[in-house]
Amino acid sequence: MSNATDVVEFIEDLDGGVLKEKLAHMLSDVALGTVLNGDRSRKGKLNLELTFQRVGEHSQVIISHKLSHSTPTTRGKKMEENTTETPMFVAKGGRLSIEQPKEEHDGQYALVHQIDGQRK
Repeated sequence: MSNATDVVEFIEDLDGGVLKEKLAHMLSDVALGTVLNGDRSRKGKLNLELTFQRVGEHSQVIISHKLSHSTPTTRGKKMEENTTETPMFVAKGGRLSIEQPKEEHDGQYALVHQIDGQRK
């Protein structure tokens, strides 16, 4: 198993899956507003900002995720910003997960996945 964070799983875990739904809605809203009201000078914009803060002395971080967009409208633009937070564990190699990692024999933490009853 790779130590890299699974990006799809990561996005799905943020804000209990709600961030994924908000992102999907904002993507569609910005795209539609840009097609209907945009031109070379009036562009749609969507930002996803992630800020990490360590929790005490633990292998855990609080991830603040801010979604913001600017969408062209008939007479200007509309803007929205939404910020929420999700605690996550940091396993060996920096892998992020909502699940607490298991301690390995060397004192490092690694995420353990069970597939058909076998440890992977």
